[in-house]
Amino acid sequence: MVTNLKTLIIQQLKQVFGNLDVYDEPIRQGLKTPAFLVLITNDFQERKLWKLSEWEYLINVTYFPKDERDAYTENDDVNQTFKENFRYIGNHFHVNRMEASKHDGTLVITFSVKKLVREIEEETLMQTLEFGGVHIDD
Repeated sequence: MVTNLKTLIIQQLKQVFGNLDVYDEPIRQGLKTPAFLVLITNDFQERKLWKLSEWEYLINVTYFPKDERDAYTENDDVNQTFKENFRYIGNHFHVNRMEASKHDGTLVITFSVKKLVREIEEETLMQTLEFGGVHIDD
């Protein structure tokens, strides 16, 4: 589930912002800008009635601007575009509680997505049936 969600976010970033580099693990060296870093930093599960659970994921998307001298303007533009195009992730997840902040010349966007999940129990199917003296095998 986490891998699928991260893949959807990366695909959507590339669709909206063009074919920029998108990393899904922290980079220590060799970061090419402009680029995004996508991390799922936290996840929660809340059990509901009737074998339902609500899964919530906290996502952190960091944007590294191309031009450090014009980082604030570039970050503002990316933030506005992000807000307009990321109300949903892949038409599967609603984006909730989006927050953007600027740190050390980067733009850090944090948001959560939720998904309702139903538990499916594995059941053993009937192998044979006997009714009125007649024996039926699967």
